[in-house]
Amino acid sequence: MAKISPEKLAEVKERLLEQKQRLWQEVKDRLKSHIGDGYQEMLATARDEEDQASVSHLAETHLTLLGPKRMELEAIEEALQRLENGTYGTCESCGHAIEPRRLEVMPETPFCRNCMSQKEKLAKAAAR
Repeated sequence: MAKISPEKLAEVKERLLEQKQRLWQEVKDRLKSHIGDGYQEMLATARDEEDQASVSHLAETHLTLLGPKRMELEAIEEALQRLENGTYGTCESCGHAIEPRRLEVMPETPFCRNCMSQKEKLAKAAAR
């Protein structure tokens, strides 16, 4: 594991928890503003299966837009888990310490710069 002081780990945990709380609030606000009470009202007034399908499609579309937020929340949860089990700061791919500057910028990252770069190259090649 990377040599990170207990004080720094506590600071990272607090930062991740604040980020998690902020993201959850954004998700709740977005759902309320895009779907809100109107969804239940639209569903109740849907006259046939086609209307209900349209309402459900609308809700699914809004939930899909939240996909990136869901991924961020999952990354934060995984980082918090690494903090708890003592592996925070260690690359999940190669086992080497993740650069402190990288952790400062992206505290949720599970990979060092080199491994992340390799993963991105593989993903690009697979997409072709």
